[in-house]
Order: sequence, then structure tokens, then C-alpha cells
Amino acid sequence: MDILIQQVDQLPSQIQDLVIASEKEGFHFIQKLVDEFQQGTNQFNRYGEFLLVAFDGQKLVACGGLNIQMSDDEEANKAEAKYKIGRVRRFYVLPEYRRSGLARKLLQELEKRAKPNFSALCLFTGTKVAAQFYQKQNYVFVENHSNYNYFKYLI
Repeated sequence: MDILIQQVDQLPSQIQDLVIASEKEGFHFIQKLVDEFQQGTNQFNRYGEFLLVAFDGQKLVACGGLNIQMSDDEEANKAEAKYKIGRVRRFYVLPEYRRSGLARKLLQELEKRAKPNFSALCLFTGTKVAAQFYQKQNYVFVENHSNYNYFKYLI
């Protein structure tokens, strides 16, 4: 498997393939990625943010982005202006590419690119399988947090 992971400024035309596959699994966050990108509400283009995609030849097989994690608190937002915490968003791998090491490779690339601007990453997942994956990547479960449920310091 010769997978190419790259950063993109625009959604690839094959993004609809990920939308269709994710919707079949009951996940709506890839469609949300497309909607927010088209509306301009989240284009992963603020300082330190980015969107990664993975291709197997011409086939789009995965994506994952990083946003600045903002607090609900106005004062905390000002304090976080140095962008210390990043949020892993819209992370998805096609089912037939899971358990191949691709998700780990994509997450490691995301973390490597995050390190210059962020001291920690957070994310939210609602599935047990995803939770197990993130725990294996040294993310720690955080109880009772309104914005995320997994956290990892970048060292």
C-alpha cells in the first residue's frame, strides 16, 4: 500500500466518496466538513490549522484536520490566543483501509505538523472503536468536559 498524505487548501473532488462511505456507517461529520468548507465557516485556514488527506493512487481514502480549540469562556479565548491546544477534527478512514496502519500514520503526520503551534491536542469521539484507537495513540479520556473527551500533550 503506497499511500500519499498531503495537506490541502481545497477539498479534493473525491471527497464525495468519503461522504457516501461515512454516511453508510451513520457518520455525518464528513458531510459537515463539506458543508462548513463550502459555507466558509471552517476551512482549516486560521494560523496553525490544516487539513490532511490520504490518497491510494487517485482514490481518496482518508482525511483529518486540525483546528484551534477555543474555549466557551471569552477570557479563556484571549488567553488561548497563543493557540496552545489544537483540536483533531473530521478524522475518517475508509473501512477497507482500517487496521492497515493508515489511521496511525495519518494521526502521526497530523501531530508532527501540529507541534510547532500547539502544546496539546484534543478531540471528541463517540464510538468505542475510535476511542480504543486514540487510547493506543496515547490520548487520555477526559470526563465531564463539554468540548472534547480525549486529550494528549505533544512532547
